[in-house]
Amino acid sequence: MKETNSLAYKLFIDTQQDNLEYIYRGEFNIDITDNILSLAEESLKMSEQKLKIKKRVYFVMVEGLQNITRHQDLTTDDIPVKPGFFVLQRKKYSYYITTGNLIHRTNIELLQSQIETVQKLNREELNEYYKMHLDGGKLSEKGGAGLGLIEMARKSKGKLSYNFRQINDDYYYFYLLTEIPFEEKPEGESVNVNHSLDNIIELHNILNVENIVLNYSGMFNQHSLVDLLGIIEKQMKDTVLLKSKTYNIMVELLQNLVKHSAYYVINGIGGHYGIFYIVENADHFLLNTGNFVPSKNVSKLKIHLDKVNVFNEKQLNQWYDKMLLDPESGSDNTSTGLGLIDLKLRSQHNLDYSFINIDDDFHFFSVKAKVNKFFKRQESFISKESFDRPAIRLIPSENLFLFKGRSIPSNAEEFYKPVLNWLDTYFKKPNNLTVFEFKFEHINTASSHQIFKILRKIKDYCPQYHIILKWYYKEEDEDMLAIAVRFRELLDLKMELKVLNE
Repeated sequence: MKETNSLAYKLFIDTQQDNLEYIYRGEFNIDITDNILSLAEESLKMSEQKLKIKKRVYFVMVEGLQNITRHQDLTTDDIPVKPGFFVLQRKKYSYYITTGNLIHRTNIELLQSQIETVQKLNREELNEYYKMHLDGGKLSEKGGAGLGLIEMARKSKGKLSYNFRQINDDYYYFYLLTEIPFEEKPEGESVNVNHSLDNIIELHNILNVENIVLNYSGMFNQHSLVDLLGIIEKQMKDTVLLKSKTYNIMVELLQNLVKHSAYYVINGIGGHYGIFYIVENADHFLLNTGNFVPSKNVSKLKIHLDKVNVFNEKQLNQWYDKMLLDPESGSDNTSTGLGLIDLKLRSQHNLDYSFINIDDDFHFFSVKAKVNKFFKRQESFISKESFDRPAIRLIPSENLFLFKGRSIPSNAEEFYKPVLNWLDTYFKKPNNLTVFEFKFEHINTASSHQIFKILRKIKDYCPQYHIILKWYYKEEDEDMLAIAVRFRELLDLKMELKVLNE
């Protein structure tokens, strides 16, 4: 299925035209801030700027991010924007760092006064003002206040630009852009810093409307991939299952981008350019990537993607296995082909994609993967314990898989048949980790045969999933130990044997 995914290309062009290297919109904490700094630091490493310039940029980033972290608790449920916003931008003569956070209307007058005071001072006056503020200035309840602002002006050696955008009767969104010059502008050439901030505010509006929580645009490598994954992993507050599924899909998308994006030149600088962004809706995430690919590869990619979208789960798994066993059978680069198949299998949705013709040599390829936030769990299987039947509690939502008690039913095959059927259904979409615990007091011969079937079925799924088996026995119960050892040896099964201390 092909869909015009023009937003990816539009965002990429918008960010590249305004030289926006990195944009983050969302909640901030210490871990996320560290990853953002690491990601931005990698961008600085790839630049040819002097060390003192890089230090200035880094200092302003730290101050700006700390300011967001201090003030983001002002967010309330009725405010339709994410609490924090951060942008790193590199233009012809300067770096620009823009931060945004919510501010109560009662704090605007003081903050505006502080910024305007700082803007009027030259370098010597700033240094004196800083000393005066350091000696006698007061810190706000959040800490830092005007002192951090003065330091940003001193260290950056550039201009400050700001804006207050009203959100509701009580709150405004405060934007602060800091310029860090790295090259002197030619005489007569000027740059409108306020215009740059206006463009960023307009882009922030798009991110809010489209619910884009994170956007990274620029050159990609393995280091930026790792830092991006770290930021997203720490931001996610959802279930372990959703985190794992989303994380795995992001890995596939980003690795595909890093490995297979074409070398492309923008503004005289060549590299592997691309864009990655996440849209968050009420019931799902949309994970998006875009990058340049050689035009000669487009027709093969289209055929492959259409085939991925047409095939059902069984057909995809068969195709995946065939490509692993016989790489030459793939219609395209094997790792790319396997990655796209894996995306469909993991997301359980068709992949939306588009190809936009750039010139004779290149197309811009964007792909979107949808991840549901809520998963329909398999129904639990619960059988209550009685004199001749064990308690069986198979409850995926609680990660509980327990067999406990006597197993001497009159018809063991009839009793255990629903369990075997349940296991087949469960292993279609199992938990990330499944721990089976067996705590039998006694097993008759007929039950022994059925439990052997259960263990053999579980073993069949062990190569595909993370499964742990634990067999408990009382220290003096040699029979239960002997049965477990027999099962383990016959099936060549990895099963822990543990003394029961109940």
